[in-house]
Amino acid sequence: MKPSHCSAVRILLLSFALGLCAQPAGAAAGDRRMCAEWEPAFGTLIRWPLGIPSDLVVELAADDSLYVLVETSGQESQARSAFTAYGVDLDHVRFIRAATCSHWTRDWGPHSIFDDDGVYGITDPYFDGYPWVPGCFIDSDTYLPSAGGTVPRRGEVRGYEEDDAVNAVLAEEFNCPLHEMPAYCTGGNIMGDGRGIAFSTRRMVNENAPLWSEEEFRQIAQQYLGVRSYHFLDDPEVHGIQHIDCYAKLLDEETVLVKEVSPGHPEYACIERLVDQFSAVTNCYGRPYTIVRIYCGSYGGSAVAAYTNSLILNRKVLVPLFGITSDAAALETYRQALPGYEVLGFHSSSWYYYDALHCRTMGIFDRHMLRLAHRPLDAEVPLAGEYTIDALIDDRSEQGLVADSLRVHWRVAGAGDWQFAPFSATAAVDSFRAVIPWQAPGTAVEYFLTAADSTDRRETLPRGAPAGVYRFVVLGDPAHTPNGGLDEAGWRLHLAPNPFQNGTHVGLDLPAADRLRVTVLDVTGRPVRTLYAGPAVGALDLRWNGAADGGRPCPAGVYAIVARDSRGGCVERRCLLIR
Repeated sequence: MKPSHCSAVRILLLSFALGLCAQPAGAAAGDRRMCAEWEPAFGTLIRWPLGIPSDLVVELAADDSLYVLVETSGQESQARSAFTAYGVDLDHVRFIRAATCSHWTRDWGPHSIFDDDGVYGITDPYFDGYPWVPGCFIDSDTYLPSAGGTVPRRGEVRGYEEDDAVNAVLAEEFNCPLHEMPAYCTGGNIMGDGRGIAFSTRRMVNENAPLWSEEEFRQIAQQYLGVRSYHFLDDPEVHGIQHIDCYAKLLDEETVLVKEVSPGHPEYACIERLVDQFSAVTNCYGRPYTIVRIYCGSYGGSAVAAYTNSLILNRKVLVPLFGITSDAAALETYRQALPGYEVLGFHSSSWYYYDALHCRTMGIFDRHMLRLAHRPLDAEVPLAGEYTIDALIDDRSEQGLVADSLRVHWRVAGAGDWQFAPFSATAAVDSFRAVIPWQAPGTAVEYFLTAADSTDRRETLPRGAPAGVYRFVVLGDPAHTPNGGLDEAGWRLHLAPNPFQNGTHVGLDLPAADRLRVTVLDVTGRPVRTLYAGPAVGALDLRWNGAADGGRPCPAGVYAIVARDSRGGCVERRCLLIR
């Protein structure tokens, strides 16, 4: 049995005795990562008796697998009869025997991870229910919302130990490792990008306070979930469970959807503060997040629609609807933000502002997924002879990639026909490169990536392509030669030797500016090393020894040396590290 809050002091003392604060057992830091919601999934985990409407059950099983937790053979028979009446495709349904207390599979269900060796597994944190706490400018501990629904009060006896035990059952059912995380990490209050960045409200830190300090919890999150950069945002609710999924949602690595309410709402200022906090951090590519607002109208007093509490399932977005006028606009917001996705709405009288569709569903990810990762080119790029597209293409099935499927499709924006450039493997594992040819200054270019493996898995990036694409505009004077744009702007960046094994010298000449930052990016665009951050002195002679920040050697492969100044100027050169 996992610990409850009442045994927190005893567990804390025991953890120190075992040395868990320094290095939690059963996990090691490295390249492990928690799957992002938009990654390839087999299907969705729900529980019987249902907490979702019948039409949503039908949709979840239409194109994907539906995993249904039932306690007894009698419950399974009930579910089968009901699903048949609904029109559910039972060939896509898998019943799993497990005792449950609640239907909130998001909160106590499995955190899907790939460990340092690329092996799929389940990370299983503690779960002990839903303390309701003050947050947004409120000190009282007595307020409870009047919007409807069952609100568990602090100290109430609950049976969440059944929910807490489910992940062990699932690990056995799916024949995968179970990583028992010695901390609370409620699923509705964490959203991650699959690249080492995660967001929660401060409630996550406070929930763990009886066991761990904030720094210790950060270390545990890194060791068990691969979260290297964890952002804790202010609690947004006046009083409640403070889960982030009712206020914000990552749509991809660079885009976050944030709730919007009318200025007279009690939580208006707190939600706008969330926007400020998202604006103050950078994404995994070192760029500001694109923030999309979704207006959440009232369905009763101060209770507003929880449109961010949606589920991304492969190329679908399943959105809770509340039977109010803002429903249609919410669906359109998703369609504009995620072109190429099928956006579907589901109305239920059981949805609440603190508990809706996302809370009651949990993705089960494809352990053999075909994963594509790529740092999109900047919105504006300097004039160059060609435009290099680097990507990670990883077939977790290990059955091999289909060579002629590995392509960058590109066109001048607005043109009807797509052209393509083939990807070629580089020296690094799962690393590929393609080239878009020279384009004239002022040209806008659209592109997307495709890949397939020998198991017939096919993926695009963005996943909504070709309706959703990446886009960049070429800068420079049309009179310049293809290779002259950077030098004539006053930038020169030299690397020698290149390729290199033990180190390369980075020589940089640039115009005067206030500040300069020189960064090394890996093939997916993730910053791995800062070579310089300081005054822009006009000329620099730097050296990169092939190691990441902290001293860990980087694997062989293609890297980018990027210099940016305070005026927005930028120059980039690629290099090849050999091991």
